[in-house]
Amino acid sequence: MPRIPPWTCLLRPLAAPRALTCRQHLRFSTAGRLCAEKQAPPAAPTTPQQAARAADLAAAEAITESDSAQPPGPKPTLPSQRARGPATTAPRQTESILEFMQIRPRYHVQRSVTRNLPVYTDRKRGGNLHETLIRKITGDSGALRDEIRVYLNLREDRIRVNPLTQHVVITGYYHEKVKEFLQKRGF
Repeated sequence: MPRIPPWTCLLRPLAAPRALTCRQHLRFSTAGRLCAEKQAPPAAPTTPQQAARAADLAAAEAITESDSAQPPGPKPTLPSQRARGPATTAPRQTESILEFMQIRPRYHVQRSVTRNLPVYTDRKRGGNLHETLIRKITGDSGALRDEIRVYLNLREDRIRVNPLTQHVVITGYYHEKVKEFLQKRGF
């Protein structure tokens, strides 16, 4: 018959936790600060200008923290919302590229982390099947598929959109031509 352990060891009173244990847990608390971690008060201003500045800052903080009937001031404009200045000088583009880029596409092809176009080649079936993949497409990937099909003069069965990943898959090796197409489109 197994021996039953005495329960009295579980019922006896426990000692108070050590200060080191409490300090370790309270170190991350925002409510309980340790006395040693309290910051020293700022030094008293030495010149009249610093005293006046400290008084102005204290008054401004008091106004900001109090309830005010006045509406808050306007928010500063972010750099992304500012009007863009004149563009930097860039090399002149040919007319064919300009007319090609006049229509804004309904899709966007994002570059990879290394600033390369996300065009990849894949070899399947022991190297007999070459496929070109275009990844990182946002927007209408069907529109990109149609434009590339017209640009490369391909049949409809040679280019498709993967319905799960939204990648454009082209049967054949068109890596350089697709990169050239995307660069002309401004991606």
